[in-house]
Amino acid sequence: MQTAMTSQLRAPRLLAAALSFVALTLGWAGVGEAQMTIKRPGDRPDYKVELEPHLLIAPFEPLGPGVGAGVGAGFRATIDIAPSGFIKKLNDSVGIGFGLDGVHYGGNGDYRGDCTRFENGPAGTRVCTEVDAYGDASNYLFGSVVMQWNFWLHRRWSVFGEPGLSLYLGDVGRRVLPGVSPVVFVGGRFHFTENVTLTMRLGYPAFSLGVSFLL
Repeated sequence: MQTAMTSQLRAPRLLAAALSFVALTLGWAGVGEAQMTIKRPGDRPDYKVELEPHLLIAPFEPLGPGVGAGVGAGFRATIDIAPSGFIKKLNDSVGIGFGLDGVHYGGNGDYRGDCTRFENGPAGTRVCTEVDAYGDASNYLFGSVVMQWNFWLHRRWSVFGEPGLSLYLGDVGRRVLPGVSPVVFVGGRFHFTENVTLTMRLGYPAFSLGVSFLL
């Protein structure tokens, strides 16, 4: 008898718990959906320029002399030039970004490299005048210009893609060899507040992690 009564009491409690769980789930889903902004053009931070200091990790070898991965720091300023973006029904925008980055590549300890060019020396000797890639540490400066295409997904999240070009100075402190390279990045922002974000970027020639101020 007591077992039957316990079962009868347990069933309503389980039903109430299940209904509470469903209500909470639907409530959180409603809150999440209310935070979504990708289909609400213009519902995003109002700013003219994004200022972003960042740290860099370069997993790729340098574009010119030197080998190995690198670390560094830099700064990006992106001007909001098309607040309505390219797609009318989506919450997107377009900016032009200008960056200056410095990267130190650690090398691999091979300070000589392999000779690729010889010239005749005195007494019939051969003198090496050019090597393929020496393994000493090297420093690079990058000046980049990119188009930043933003998608404002959520009150807390936005993503972007950045194709562009970089002018660089390689092996700074030795030969200072200039060059040009394409760059491409994909990234995202986590919005601490509407106008302050943690900004992450993956791409070539380096990955970055920084803080953006939307002013």
